[in-house]
Amino acid sequence: MRRLFSIVAIALLQAGGLSTSALADKVDISTVTCGQLISAIDSGTENDKSGMGGILYWIAGYSTTDEQGSVVDFNALGKDFEKVLEGCKAQPKVGVLTVAGKVLGENSTAQGGEAIDLATMTCEAAVKSSKDEEEGLGFILMWIAGWHASDTESKIFDTEAFVSAMEKIGEYCGSHPNVGLLTASEEFMSADE
Repeated sequence: MRRLFSIVAIALLQAGGLSTSALADKVDISTVTCGQLISAIDSGTENDKSGMGGILYWIAGYSTTDEQGSVVDFNALGKDFEKVLEGCKAQPKVGVLTVAGKVLGENSTAQGGEAIDLATMTCEAAVKSSKDEEEGLGFILMWIAGWHASDTESKIFDTEAFVSAMEKIGEYCGSHPNVGLLTASEEFMSADE
């Protein structure tokens, strides 16, 4: 279990352009520009797109309002990401976090019937995800990391701490399959950790 979460975390970070030797890096999300986002997406590589997708999911979790809580409609979120990309194309020198702030959170697309509450996703469901679902699990974990970062209003994404937390969550989930993934993440990603 621990291995799965570690593999997913490392794969997502490498997709974001971070080599395993660079996993000790801390990324200030507030310094990622729209130009960097658009350039990575326009490069055409799946790794760059996936990495920038991870940053967008982190920002989405960070931007979640108290009213939205842990409920996410990934279809609606995709529409919001399209709006972020449109805004970024028009303002390449502006920070992605700034543009996303105009689209996400209280300004996000209304959630529909496809919305899920991540608080109800169990550890068992996460660890039983198929190879095809690993990228989706990685994006969920990035959303959760951003959600926890919002508690302290920290815009720093610490890649080493993220991989370490994923290993611990994977180990914890292996021993506690019926616990919610979000609950498990609170053990290792919350402001108290």
